[in-house]
Amino acid sequence: MEITISIPERIYEIAKQNGKDVTEFVEEILEEKFPETNGEKRERKHNLLKFAGKYSSGKTDTSERMHEILYSEDFNPAEGFSVK
Repeated sequence: MEITISIPERIYEIAKQNGKDVTEFVEEILEEKFPETNGEKRERKHNLLKFAGKYSSGKTDTSERMHEILYSEDFNPAEGFSVK
């Protein structure tokens, strides 16, 4: 199917920088954004899922060891976590 769309000049520049014809470049972008699904409904992932686990330390016992970790330092519950 063919359609006619207006492309901003910067897209032409980006396509040229990538050594591609603007039509080929836009087709690749659209294919990435809307991959063929062979008639199946594609589940759309929430944007925040790409951040899931990104800053995970890999340590799994921190909540179980909370008091041990907190009280291993000179910690006064009355003062809280203020900086002296």
